[in-house]
Amino acid sequence: MLKKLLLPIGLLFFIIMSESVIDGTSIIMNLKSVLLVTAGTLLSAFVAFPLKTFGDLFKSLIEVFKHQETNNKSLIKELESLALIWRRHGIVALEKARKRVDNVFLQKGIELVVDGYDRYDIRNIMEKDYELYFSRKESQVNILNTLAKLAPVFGFVGTILGLINVLNSMEDPAMIGKGMALALLTTLYGILLANFLFFPLSKKLSEYTKAEATVLNIILEGIMDIAEQKTSKSIFHRLNSYLDISQLSRMHKEKDVSRRVQPKPQMQVQ
Repeated sequence: MLKKLLLPIGLLFFIIMSESVIDGTSIIMNLKSVLLVTAGTLLSAFVAFPLKTFGDLFKSLIEVFKHQETNNKSLIKELESLALIWRRHGIVALEKARKRVDNVFLQKGIELVVDGYDRYDIRNIMEKDYELYFSRKESQVNILNTLAKLAPVFGFVGTILGLINVLNSMEDPAMIGKGMALALLTTLYGILLANFLFFPLSKKLSEYTKAEATVLNIILEGIMDIAEQKTSKSIFHRLNSYLDISQLSRMHKEKDVSRRVQPKPQMQVQ
């Protein structure tokens, strides 16, 4: 809850602090400055990247802000249960279990196991999907990094335009003031867009992509073990390396508790 409130609180604080700085400038002047920087930045990025990548970026950002914290512990338990189903009940039961899996990458891995591919083919196919997926994510992060670099550049362009306006209006003091305001405001908005919007979004998407990479690595390693029909216990212990210390200790405590609460068989009195 606190993390969700940090962004609006920070924006509100920044608006209040900056209001005194731009209070003397007109709304039209502010709009001109914002439009100049934003339009120039976006147009340059549209030239540099395909439009489809922008659509994917927009979808990814929506997903990032809706995303809950990744729970790798439940994923490892799911892989453990799938391995148990495969060893105890066979391929038909594993196919039925695949239909209840939510993760698309895991679904495909189980499908390859059910279809009888060997572990080398499974690894090659899934690694290719893995590489293509993260190549698209890398392009999306590159868009945000490019926007962050372009915004201050177009702020500087606005500064040059403002100074030209000042030099063309030296005889009119009122026009000199407007030209200087445009020159300084475009620089301000370029820096703000870069450091308060594009760079933070780029870092957020990068961290989300790292978390996704961990999830897909867990799935890939788990699918390899399931294909080799390894025991669920060996899969559990092998994938524990992806958990941090707190998650690992919590999981072991839960297993200890579950063992303690199991009812002991009672002796029947004859």
